[in-house]
Amino acid sequence: MGFDIDPAAPQSALAEFWANATDYLPPKGCLVLARDGTGQIVGCGMLKCLDEETGELKRLFVTKEARGTGAGRKLVEARVEAARQMGLKRLVVDTLTPNVEMRSLYPKLGFTEVEDPIETTTYHDQPMLRPHMHFFVKDIS
Repeated sequence: MGFDIDPAAPQSALAEFWANATDYLPPKGCLVLARDGTGQIVGCGMLKCLDEETGELKRLFVTKEARGTGAGRKLVEARVEAARQMGLKRLVVDTLTPNVEMRSLYPKLGFTEVEDPIETTTYHDQPMLRPHMHFFVKDIS
C-alpha cells in the first residue's frame, strides 16, 4: 500500500465486508460489474446507503489487465446513476493516499475532496487507516 499497515487491516477489511454484505443489496445498495469485450468480469464496485440522502461508494476494483481502459470511471458513473435512481442526494467515498489513480479520478467526476473526515464504513471499522484516508463528496440532487 505504500506505507506500513497494521497487520489486522486486511483481515478487518474482509470482516467489515461480510459483516455489512446485506447493505450492498437492493433496495439500499447495489453491486456493479465491469466486463471486457469477451464478457469476462474485469472490475466491480458497490454502493450502500448511509442514511436517507447519503450513499457511500465502496470496494472499487479493476483487474490489472483492465486498468487504464476507463473501467474504473464507468464503475463510478454507474454507481452515481444507481444512487440517483435510489433517490439519494449525496455520495461520499474514501480512498487511501497510495491510490493516486482514484484520488485523481474522483475530482474529474465531480467529487470534491474535503479536509474533515467523513464517517464512512472504513473510517468506523478500520481506525488504523485513518491517517492515510482521503474523503470525497458529490452532490447528485
